[in-house]
Amino acid sequence: MAIITLTSDLGYNSHYPAILKGAIYSLCSEVVLIDVTHNLPPYDLLQAAYVVKRVYQAYPKGTIHLVAVDPAQNEYPMVAMEHHGHLFVAPDNGVLSLITEGTTRQGNVINTDTFLMKSFPKSFRAARIAAPAVAFLASGGSISELGADLTLKDLRWGDPTYNGSCLKGKIIHIDNFGNAVTNIRRKDFLDLKRERRFEIVIRNIRLQRIVSTYADVGKADPLAIFGQGDHLEIAMREAPVSDLLGLKINDMISIDFEE
Repeated sequence: MAIITLTSDLGYNSHYPAILKGAIYSLCSEVVLIDVTHNLPPYDLLQAAYVVKRVYQAYPKGTIHLVAVDPAQNEYPMVAMEHHGHLFVAPDNGVLSLITEGTTRQGNVINTDTFLMKSFPKSFRAARIAAPAVAFLASGGSISELGADLTLKDLRWGDPTYNGSCLKGKIIHIDNFGNAVTNIRRKDFLDLKRERRFEIVIRNIRLQRIVSTYADVGKADPLAIFGQGDHLEIAMREAPVSDLLGLKINDMISIDFEE
C-alpha cells in the first residue's frame, strides 16, 4: 500500500486538509496518508522545504510527498520529481530545489488535460491538480506519464560566508520548541575551527562552546548544539530561545575564531 505524506500551510483549524485527503481517497482509497504538518507559516517555502527535507528520509523509498505551499498559485505549474527513490509533487516555485539543494534538477509538469479535478476551484491547486497526480502515482503510475520534462526552478538557502576570522550565517528555521536552526553545518564549523577557540554571537548571547545534550547546561541557560542534519542550533534548556530573544527567520549569527 502506497504511503503519501502531506505538508502544507492549509491550517489544522480549517477544513482544507480534510478536503485534500478526501480528494486523494476518492481517486485511490488504498493508500496511507500521513499528515506531516498543515501549520506551516502561510506561503513560507523555506519552512516547507526545511520540514520536508528533514522528514522524507525517515520513510521508505517509493513514498510520495505532497508539498502544498503555493504563494504564487497559478504562476508556476504543478510538477513531480524523483529524488533518492522518493517521489515529490509540488508547485515549481523553488521548494523542490530547496529540498534537494539543487542536486536534482529535472522534473515533469503535471498535464492538467489529464490530471485535473474540476470540482475544486483554481485557487485550491493541491486538491485540483496535485491530488489526482499523487493518486495516479500511488496506483502505480510513473512520473514520466504525468507530463513533459522540465528543468525545476532553482532556489537556494544561501550559504554561510567567511571573512577573515568570522563565519556568518542566518536562522533558517524555528522549531516548535523555539529553537533557532541556522544554515551553519558541523563541517563548515570544524573546517574553520581546527584547534582555535571561538565565540558564537547572536543578539546579546555569547557562547564559547557547543554542547552535546541539553542537559549540559542549567535550566533556561542558552546553548549551541548541532541538531538533526548537523545544522548548528541556538536554544535554551526547557525554554523557547526565539521568544525570549525575539529571534526570527533570516536573523544573522556569527562565529568569531581566534586569529
